[in-house]
Amino acid sequence: MKIPKSAAIYFAFQGIAVLAWWILLITVPVSRKYFQMGDSETILLSFWLPDLFLLAIGSFVVSWLIVANNEFKTVALWLEIGAISYASFYCLSFAWMTDTGWLGVVAMFPAMIVSGNFGIGLTPVFHRIMFRNSKDGKTGWILAKTLTQIAIVWTLILVIFPLLIVQIEAKIGIPRFAFPFQTILGIVLFPAVSLIGLSSAYSMAKIGRGTPLPMDTASKLVVSGVYKYVRNPMAISGIGQAIVVGFILGSLLVLLYALLGGFIWQFIYRQLEEDDLQAKFGAEYETYQQKVRCWIPRFSAKSDSGC
Repeated sequence: MKIPKSAAIYFAFQGIAVLAWWILLITVPVSRKYFQMGDSETILLSFWLPDLFLLAIGSFVVSWLIVANNEFKTVALWLEIGAISYASFYCLSFAWMTDTGWLGVVAMFPAMIVSGNFGIGLTPVFHRIMFRNSKDGKTGWILAKTLTQIAIVWTLILVIFPLLIVQIEAKIGIPRFAFPFQTILGIVLFPAVSLIGLSSAYSMAKIGRGTPLPMDTASKLVVSGVYKYVRNPMAISGIGQAIVVGFILGSLLVLLYALLGGFIWQFIYRQLEEDDLQAKFGAEYETYQQKVRCWIPRFSAKSDSGC
């Protein structure tokens, strides 16, 4: 599997980032005002010990244990996720109560999200239950489940989360951007990229006999419809939708949020999904993988190959 290598690189980078942040705070005092919590620098600077010990050194330890394939890597990984999650939610609670320290929230939450997703991907217990075939049922029932999942996920990632991000953006003083035909562009592009996701979900339900949910996934390899041209149309659609929402809202942080989703998919869930498809469909999936790219669509499809 490729995911342990990606995780080891990420946690090493996370440790370096924490160290670099503290070096900045210590050597460039003026930088502290951007992250200040409350009325005194002391509150911010008092985090030096837990940050350096639990987040920086802890990240390096997790990276090393993953590389060494040590038996304690999963325990260390979830301890690190717990530490960064506690710190992230503490920062959020403090910011809500004092209306200060919002930039720290922006810095902490992406790290918590990425770390948590690596934890889900690397933990054997989670991995075994992550991909399970959907139970056989009527097409109408599978389509109903698919549409329900889409409605819930789209509401969360395309409405609720972006609106929360925009509020935080206002708190830290990041201005919204605007450009000509901004609304018109959103009205045109959003349905277009959404149609890619809906079309691929329909193929997944009707032909693959499954849903986009990993624990209710297709039992048949889908190589028709949008899948003739690109292997991950749902991921492309989801990331594209989030980017369009970022343009509509004029939000830089929402655009970064969309790119973070792409990072998580590329370096965590894509690798897990491809391993699962390889195990389930073997040579059939290998042939499809060779003919159809992951992110860049091809513009022709040979009918005799079914791809």
